Amino acid sequence: MRVYVQTQGFDLTPAIDAHVQQQVSRNLGSMEEQIIAVDVFLGDINGPRGGHDKKALFSIQLASRLAIRLETLHADLYIAVSRAARRAKQTVKRTVRKQKQIRRAEIRRLRHLQGEMQAL
Repeated sequence: MRVYVQTQGFDLTPAIDAHVQQQVSRNLGSMEEQIIAVDVFLGDINGPRGGHDKKALFSIQLASRLAIRLETLHADLYIAVSRAARRAKQTVKRTVRKQKQIRRAEIRRLRHLQGEMQAL
């Protein structure tokens, strides 16, 4: 799983990069075989004015070729990253589970059609 971090409006410090890497590893590490890449975009929307203006945008490319994008805003960048990583974990789990259900349904449908063809 490739993790790419990009910032807008401020420099990427080693502490921010380490926090992002830790959160991605902690929350998405167990699903590494289903994930190709995680792109994390961090931004400061209002600049020095303050408020809930720190943005963490996660773009996740799954092995099934589906893409997941989610964004979290908070006054603290570290909290925004942590919340986005937790939401990413839940979303990836849900998406992978739905894909498995769809594949199982397709296999059942194909087996049913194969049985009908053999009956003819």
